[in-house]
Amino acid sequence: MRLPLDRKTAPELHVAADADQLQLLVMLLDELCETGWVGLQIDAPRAFAGFTDRKPRLELRDFDALAAWAGYMPQALRWQQQWLQHLRTQWAATPPAPGATLPGNPQGLLDYLARNPMTLLESLSLDEATHSLSALIDLCRSGRSMALREASARVFQGRSKLLDNREELLRLTGAVPGQFHEPPIQLLLAPPGDGSFADVLFVENLVTFEHMADARAPAWDRSLLVYAAGFRGSARRLRSRSGCRPYLRAPSANAVLPAIEAWLFNAAEVPVFFFGDLDFAGMQILGNLREVFPHASAWQAGYRALARLLAQGNGHLPDQASKAQQSDPGETGCPYADHELLPAMRLHGRFIDQEVFDSLPARE
Repeated sequence: MRLPLDRKTAPELHVAADADQLQLLVMLLDELCETGWVGLQIDAPRAFAGFTDRKPRLELRDFDALAAWAGYMPQALRWQQQWLQHLRTQWAATPPAPGATLPGNPQGLLDYLARNPMTLLESLSLDEATHSLSALIDLCRSGRSMALREASARVFQGRSKLLDNREELLRLTGAVPGQFHEPPIQLLLAPPGDGSFADVLFVENLVTFEHMADARAPAWDRSLLVYAAGFRGSARRLRSRSGCRPYLRAPSANAVLPAIEAWLFNAAEVPVFFFGDLDFAGMQILGNLREVFPHASAWQAGYRALARLLAQGNGHLPDQASKAQQSDPGETGCPYADHELLPAMRLHGRFIDQEVFDSLPARE
């Protein structure tokens, strides 16, 4: 982050009465830079160019140290600390404050909120936020079971996502395992024309799924194509009737549904493959899928085509497609992915999206 020292941010530099005053201000900037918190960047000297003509700018290098020195605290953090103190006071009151519900482990809950701030509540007053937390504790203790996002909406003024990925919070507020459930995963299924299938192929992206379902080729002519939007973080629910809802792409294929359910819910032995983007996230999905289908493997017919394109210099750098934050999964357990696909991505430093497969002139 850089801050231009222009007339708006540093007017003193631009209105200095004489050279001595300007030199004093520059010396103060140099002393600030010696702390290591910021660095001064300035264009190269040129004839008749003064200090301000060389576009001076400060580069932030240690925000935390500078903020501590200046006594700066972000608004959200200030609110969070005020709320934690408010909760301590409410829970320590004798008798308890009206409407306040004491959790079973007050200190544990305070520690959790300090580590995992609920920043979306900062628009509320401290009393309103405390009331919402008390409502959550009461709901957990009631034993009522409902969808997780319904519970969130009930206690947090219609906000349905505040409890996502907050299993520890639910435990600390008294919920029992399974009391609040995730919505079922929706599986979109496209069986072969005659309804029978020899293997199952999970396809990551909807565009490619639809294209492959419309234009069958020998490599997937006998495959049950499956599109599972949003299953990445919750693949374990795929094998549960309460956690999964299969939908047939063609209603006329209803006759094949018993065979599909025998594979999905009754563990009938059918080979399972996965085809997605050739990137680290795609490999992570494969790894997650293998936790539910231990023998699932990367679909070689599709990934070979993408890997060839990658070796030819195609694809994109991670930061060209908002993928710079993807982390290397290390290994997935699938030999083909671990020994060929992941090393290829590491070697070339590039990814490629599976949709390019749709436009290849000769697909296997």
